[in-house]
Amino acid sequence: MARLSIVRAATAFVIILWCSISLAAPHQHGVYSRSGPNVEPFLITVTTSHLGLNSTLLATSPQNISTYLVGESPDPANPSQLVGFVAQPSNGESTTYLTPPAHARAGIVKAAPATASWKVGSAGTRFKTPGIINSGRIYIVANGYLNFYASEDRKVIHPDPHNPTDVASKELWGFIELTHAKDPSNGNENMVVNLSFVDWVSLPLGISLTSQGQNGMDNVTIGGLQPGGLVKVCEALSTLPGFWPKLCIRSPTNNSPLRVMSPEKYISIHADDKDAVNYCEPYINKTWEKYKNVDLKINTQVDGPNSNIKVDSGRVVTCRVGHDDILHCDNDAGDFARPVSRDIYGCDSGPFANPVDGATESWSRARLRPRLCAAFVRSTVHLDGVQPSHDVGPDKYYKEPITNHYARVVHENLIGGSGYAFSYDDVNPGSTENAAGLISVTHPLQLNIHVNI
Repeated sequence: MARLSIVRAATAFVIILWCSISLAAPHQHGVYSRSGPNVEPFLITVTTSHLGLNSTLLATSPQNISTYLVGESPDPANPSQLVGFVAQPSNGESTTYLTPPAHARAGIVKAAPATASWKVGSAGTRFKTPGIINSGRIYIVANGYLNFYASEDRKVIHPDPHNPTDVASKELWGFIELTHAKDPSNGNENMVVNLSFVDWVSLPLGISLTSQGQNGMDNVTIGGLQPGGLVKVCEALSTLPGFWPKLCIRSPTNNSPLRVMSPEKYISIHADDKDAVNYCEPYINKTWEKYKNVDLKINTQVDGPNSNIKVDSGRVVTCRVGHDDILHCDNDAGDFARPVSRDIYGCDSGPFANPVDGATESWSRARLRPRLCAAFVRSTVHLDGVQPSHDVGPDKYYKEPITNHYARVVHENLIGGSGYAFSYDDVNPGSTENAAGLISVTHPLQLNIHVNI
């Protein structure tokens, strides 16, 4: 889900219709299975969290926080409707929803109403989802607001922080990603949620998720970006040569950091920056030359093509660079052309491209692509040993001079080190590691989002 792309706002703005609808059934804690084809409304809270650290992220603590949720929320009348909604203040009022109009047309975009914001305090805000949420995002903005747009086919267009005509480019904000749905095979409610810094890092957010376990309630917390983390990421990258200092975007009013772009996002905007375009080439050459003479071994972390259960030591794919300069792999994994820097930044182009237009790929290639690209991003692919494995674990990530310094520095400023800093950050040597901070539970009860100040 971290790979969900933001659709850029079109230059021709269109109207969004704001409307209020009644919330469905109240949330019931401790309910193991719920009736109906959909899941019931789910409670989400947003609060500030004072961690006792010296913060230089904001000149002052935020006075208001605005909250938005956008995702696909199917209902019987409209099975594939994209719905966004915002929370009212925590005063007992119902959630305020927005949906694109039935016939979208060009016009003035209506900004988020003031009632979408709440005064910062221990109570925070709380709201309920309409039920199923597929490919959802919850946006959090400090002392500001975001605009959302609608396409002519009634899809919600997300804010774009890299579009100078979008108010989002001037705000301090971040988001989490989530999916909440019912497993059709057993009727269980499942939730997957994560913090994402794949495109940029900005507002310091953390999450905790409470679920119903077999022996009572379970809670998992991912601390997120530490207070002052944005400034520290910006400062660390600013000391590096080349294009890395350019990733830091500052406020035009007071020069304070607003966000730090990932190298993939930067190169998508500045494709003519030769420092960024050619950055990884020496490391790619070093790796390619090595595996002309020795085997590269990748652990698929499954037992074989008929298994969906992840294991620490699974079927191994063996690869070797041939005289044609192509990495040839056994176990039906296929061939991989030599990547370029941009392929490594985004892990979704060149040899790492995902299948498109309904195309399929072998079980081994589907597992090899993310693990191979993750090894390039973390600059471990040249190391001896099967990858990923505990012999090539987190203690060896980002140790080469040529590495993804954005991912390195972001992880250094995450509480507990967990969070998605690139698309395949969920590749781990085994079940004991969780570099991406991905939370996946059955029977979720409540999601809490923390703004770390």
